[in-house]
Amino acid sequence: MSNRPGLSGSVRPFFLNSMLVQTPKRKAKRVPVERRKPELILQKGFGTEMPPQKRLVEIYFDQKNMTAQADVFYKFYEKANWSSPKGTPYRNWKLLAGEWIFNYEQEQKLRKRQRENALLSS
Repeated sequence: MSNRPGLSGSVRPFFLNSMLVQTPKRKAKRVPVERRKPELILQKGFGTEMPPQKRLVEIYFDQKNMTAQADVFYKFYEKANWSSPKGTPYRNWKLLAGEWIFNYEQEQKLRKRQRENALLSS
């Protein structure tokens, strides 16, 4: 703090009408917060553990601002048993998710162009 005698680290100086008054530091009170117990994440999250935990998929899609697509993606590949149409099991779900997001965005762009063209034609 300062080199003045009589001042310790836990007390800070306060000047009142040119008098030095020592006041103790205030500490923030911790307010208990209701928290639900989060689902344990047992996997490392690199994308190579198959099948992935649903929570990891939700986190990944949330990071990509596609939260609504997480459930659709998970259900689609869960139904396919996390394997290709030929039956080969997938090895990395994050690659699948990246392709899913790319294809979804392309589909949205195509639909937007089709709507604009339909408005221009009529």
